[in-house]
Amino acid sequence: MDRSIIIALLGFIIATGVTMALYQINFQGFTHLINYSKKPAYSLSGTRLFSNGTLFLQIDRVAGPDTYGGFIVLVQILYPNGTVLYQWNATQLGHIPSYDIINEYPLPGHMAYSDGFALVVPLGQNATVILHAPIRIPLGTYIVRVYDVDGSYEAYGIKFQVYVTVNQ
Repeated sequence: MDRSIIIALLGFIIATGVTMALYQINFQGFTHLINYSKKPAYSLSGTRLFSNGTLFLQIDRVAGPDTYGGFIVLVQILYPNGTVLYQWNATQLGHIPSYDIINEYPLPGHMAYSDGFALVVPLGQNATVILHAPIRIPLGTYIVRVYDVDGSYEAYGIKFQVYVTVNQ
């Protein structure tokens, strides 16, 4: 075998080993490989709730597989003690009018939308979804909870939540 091929193979093995070791040290694990992009994650900061029942749900999908969108199947407004005040199920979220979904990044094929079954949010998209509850919301602090469909964790999936205050 040629000397340059041996040096190239040795360099490749060392570079791969260093890369894998640094990755595992960074994520505190040597027992198994860790891949945080398997589980979807959302940021709900910026979500606002108004006393007339209007919810401006600010959804930013920050992690998860990029091959398909995250599927939001349940949105709840809860009292601080965990009692549900109002909720939107998968059927309601699957039929949100397009004018009530405002995408921050209007890239074709990469926008949040309703598909008839759920609210679909692609990786990296930041969208404001306007939901209307047919009730008046008293002034106070509430929890807005969102469930992404993932049957391996809970009945509805992985939950994400944010506290909001109704001032007006």
